[in-house]
Amino acid sequence: MKRYVGIDVGGTKIEGVLVNEKLRVLKRIRIPTEADKSRKHVVGNVAAVARQLMIGRVNGIGIGAPGFEDSSGRMEIVPNIPQFEKFKLRQELERILDRKLFLENDANCFILAEHRAGAAMGMENVLGITLGTGLGGGAIVDGKLFRGKDGGAAHFGQMIIHPSSDGLGRQDLESWCGGRNIEERFFRRTGKRMSATQIFESRDAAAKKLAEEVYHRLAIGFANLIAVFNPEGIVLGGTISREIDSSKLKGEIDRHGQRPLTKGVKILKNKLGASAGVFGAACLPMRG
Repeated sequence: MKRYVGIDVGGTKIEGVLVNEKLRVLKRIRIPTEADKSRKHVVGNVAAVARQLMIGRVNGIGIGAPGFEDSSGRMEIVPNIPQFEKFKLRQELERILDRKLFLENDANCFILAEHRAGAAMGMENVLGITLGTGLGGGAIVDGKLFRGKDGGAAHFGQMIIHPSSDGLGRQDLESWCGGRNIEERFFRRTGKRMSATQIFESRDAAAKKLAEEVYHRLAIGFANLIAVFNPEGIVLGGTISREIDSSKLKGEIDRHGQRPLTKGVKILKNKLGASAGVFGAACLPMRG
């Protein structure tokens, strides 16, 4: 039986699994990322998780991380762990662990896992969107992960969707619909602190208005993605996705997009839960 290690490096936690070829979990570990500490410390945390999972013969190790690795091996666009920006993360971990690693964007890992064993099984063209602290994306095109020139494809959160940033940074989809920015926008309007999930659940008038705005911005972004990719479905993951009404979002998408393109697209919740990314990381070495 072949065994694989998958590690998902997030802004708040590092999760790792040892799995077999059917993604059955043999061992699981979660520790805090401690992203407020030094780069050396965070890298050490990742390596520590890997070591605890390297039990007996391991056929491959995959790591999912925010951002992407450019052609020189340096990490780019890593907002949750800025210490990794321009850093050769994979090479450093290979040096520490003394073995080859596979590294991929965390949202790419999410859609890889859902395509292999979750909501996107059987789909040849499908998009994955992770709605959490930020907003990430991945795409399966003609049955294969779409990576682009340097592996930086499908950064859907960086797609410009509105001419105004509302004072919260750039004008992109993540700035409007990422959890951290939703919370900050609510605080600026009301002076109250509330989590993004609480905002969606609240009956407070300001919270309800903001939630409606998020649906509106998401629908515009998704309508644009559907026009570009012509997918069979879009799989939603991340903490905020649990609060999203798929039917309501689909109605908004149909309203903003071209109906011949949008009408058949399924808006799906992920089936592998919060650990989809770590399973996708474990799939990386299975793909070679």
